[in-house]
Amino acid sequence: MTSFWQDARYSLRMIAKAPGFAATAILTLALGIGANTAIFSMVESFLLRPLPVKDPQQITVIAFRQKQSLVQNQTSVADYRDIRTQTTGVFSELLGGMFGLDGLSVKGKPERILTNYVTGNYFSALGIQPALGRFILPSEGDTIGADPVMVLSYAYWQAYFGGDPSVVGSKVSVDGHPFTIVGVAPASFYGLFSLANVQAYMPLGMATIDGNPDNFMTDRGFRQLFVLGRLRPGTTVEQAGAELAVVSKRLAQEYPSDQDLSYLVFPELRARPNPDPKNTIVVISGLFLGLAGLVLLLACGNVANILLVRATIREREMAIRAALGAARGRLIRQLLTESVLLALAGGAAGIVLGYFGSTALGSINLQVDLPVRLDFGFDWRVFAYAFGAAFLTGIIVGILPAVRISRGNLSSILHEGGRGLVGGKHRLRSGLVVAQVAGSLMLLIIAGLFARSLDKAQRTNLGFDATHVVDLSMDPTEIGYNESQGREFYKNLLDRVSALPGIESASLTSSVPLSYFNNTDTLKIEGYQPPPGQQGQRAFFAYISPGYFNTLKIPIVRGRNFTGADTEKTKFVAIVNETMAKTFWPGSDPIDRNFSIMGDLEHPLEVVGIAKDSRFQGVTGPINPGFYLPFVQHYAPASLETLQVRTAAAPGAMIPGIESTIQALAPDLPVFDVRTMTQALYSLNGLLIYQLGAGLAVSLGLLGLVLAIVGVYGVVSFDAGQKTHEIGVRMALGAQQHDILKLIFGKGLSIVALGLTLGLTAAFGAARLAGNFIAVSPADPITYLTVSAVLLLVALAACYIPARRAMRVDPMVALRYE
Repeated sequence: MTSFWQDARYSLRMIAKAPGFAATAILTLALGIGANTAIFSMVESFLLRPLPVKDPQQITVIAFRQKQSLVQNQTSVADYRDIRTQTTGVFSELLGGMFGLDGLSVKGKPERILTNYVTGNYFSALGIQPALGRFILPSEGDTIGADPVMVLSYAYWQAYFGGDPSVVGSKVSVDGHPFTIVGVAPASFYGLFSLANVQAYMPLGMATIDGNPDNFMTDRGFRQLFVLGRLRPGTTVEQAGAELAVVSKRLAQEYPSDQDLSYLVFPELRARPNPDPKNTIVVISGLFLGLAGLVLLLACGNVANILLVRATIREREMAIRAALGAARGRLIRQLLTESVLLALAGGAAGIVLGYFGSTALGSINLQVDLPVRLDFGFDWRVFAYAFGAAFLTGIIVGILPAVRISRGNLSSILHEGGRGLVGGKHRLRSGLVVAQVAGSLMLLIIAGLFARSLDKAQRTNLGFDATHVVDLSMDPTEIGYNESQGREFYKNLLDRVSALPGIESASLTSSVPLSYFNNTDTLKIEGYQPPPGQQGQRAFFAYISPGYFNTLKIPIVRGRNFTGADTEKTKFVAIVNETMAKTFWPGSDPIDRNFSIMGDLEHPLEVVGIAKDSRFQGVTGPINPGFYLPFVQHYAPASLETLQVRTAAAPGAMIPGIESTIQALAPDLPVFDVRTMTQALYSLNGLLIYQLGAGLAVSLGLLGLVLAIVGVYGVVSFDAGQKTHEIGVRMALGAQQHDILKLIFGKGLSIVALGLTLGLTAAFGAARLAGNFIAVSPADPITYLTVSAVLLLVALAACYIPARRAMRVDPMVALRYE
């Protein structure tokens, strides 16, 4: 320990003697470690940070798959109850909840809030304690319409009620129904989903106020309940999965709606944001962590080169220390101590940069009018990661210079008179820069592919015209409207808005294309059998008013549009898109054919028209089957609808007039997600995901480019400095400036050319790994050629600066050099 402190004090003195060297090394490492810390804080928040509950490692997520369909994490209340009673051997508790969007009113206009309708054992199963009052009791929530109590989230209590403790016991109105606030959740508890910041909790039996049917607790086809389980101590996920498989078979035999249905269990950390056997979010996170790690390796290469140059100056010092009896291991330890101290200083600066980076990531606008939680704050895991990265970086950047300098020959070094590193040591520095150029090219190509994907997504033909369209969302249930009042409100709204000056058309839809909310369900189509290995008959759908296709300019290619004659008293009808027609009725006419939604088998749907394909769930990839239903035939008590208005003038200028019309009809009705449809396209299901991916990848790519160019400049500049005496001799013997340029420039060109060759190969391999997350080919020639040309030009410019300086060397000064 004594010798360690001696090494540390001596290292600090040597660093202080070269402040320029120290500042360069620390800043370079700070950039690399900062980028890694920022990315890791985001990944840690989504995938690694445990829930703020008791024994979070015991929490699992229950999901199901029916036939070959996708894994889904919402089931029916009836199935939940059966699973709870039949799996007591593996689960100590099974809890559930349903999301809701409700209007909370205390003394006037309601405010829209994100709610959870939860089972009575929700809080007790999680093992948390209220910050104020009490939680929902295990005896509450089993009966429809009973127990109108509410628990507020801590953040919402602070924001909306000012942290007033007297709120417990007070009366509020939710969707026009009286509730009593009984408690406040702890500050650390934000719900069970990483992105959603739930604002209030109510008993499951009260979910009917949010538009759920009165029989939702017994209808096995109504699957809206998220279910989580707490494993018994000593029970594994595999054991729980085996028990669930037995229960699945039993339910499939007893209930027709559960046929071909299999229940699955996932560790909660593996089920974020949704259960996914392919671990898509893990792969994406690994990709960006890998890119950030590559930036750190580029920074390591730069600092290692700086330390190799510094080793040139200190070779005589090390040789003399060795001559005085210092063992080789002691010399290596001394140099490693210095590099580790530099790296830790870089790590401290990197944490500061990473904090600003994670703050910027946490402030991203996800384009949703919901309480979204992006908490990328630093905890002990992030600090441990940053410290570990810094320490490992110190070892990496210091080991090569330390080993090389400790192997120096005393006699030859003293006779060289400090002329510096030669031969193999130059090759080592050049090899590091080759690796930097290759790594930088790989980063830039990945960034280019993401940027090209964004460009392609923005140019995609969506199948509808989003220009001159305004979106305004609302739910009359939030102010207590019943079905008849809601129907009358929407009818009057369409009539009045359509009559406004400058309005071309107006319509309603339950789901805006590419928005964060859409409907999908399994279909029952007589005579259709999906090909082996393919998913079951699932399709997206939307409830719309007759003017929808005119508003979005989606052509009806066959059949008819919806009309006012399609009411709740007439035969239920549907309009399908071209993909659905080709998928389920290949080679035949779907008009007048019938199909049913599994959630509503009582009302078969007759196809009356075929709409041109439009993108509803993603801007790239194949278009999925979809269909449209008349809004008036499927009106739900909690009818969350979006009013879409096509304007002749600039759409933004029309918003105040439309909002005034809504307020005149329903003064207290909250209106949200008010924006143009062009703005609405930038959602996580639309263009935003490409924007975020491109922005992050380009940022890392540019950072890698800077580090690589600094490395190229440094090695060429150092090489030119080492050849100063040689240049003087050549010029004295008649060499011209272009000869000197060729001599110096050739060194840089060879490094860059080799780096580009290796980088192209590595980039193609990395691009194939990212292929599922980009909208262009992993071998996109435009990206490869453009990025390679840009990197080549910038690198050659970095080579030209020291070469030009070498051309202007005075021969007499050069001959006296050293």
